[in-house]
Amino acid sequence: MGLHRDLNEAAKIATREMIDFIVANKKLSRDDAYMLLSAAMDLVVTQAVDGTKGIHAMIPKGVFR
Repeated sequence: MGLHRDLNEAAKIATREMIDFIVANKKLSRDDAYMLLSAAMDLVVTQAVDGTKGIHAMIPKGVFR
């Protein structure tokens, strides 16, 4: 999840967090994780009402079967 006043920065934070998660839990290199997420990750705006914007990064669990 990424939180920031700027929606683009929130998306960058969420993407970095997801890359870190995939590298740590699925033992992929950062480059491989980035390529996988560019094809399979969804970014969803979860908060846009107040000053802080929120983005969730999500990937289907089925990708790892």
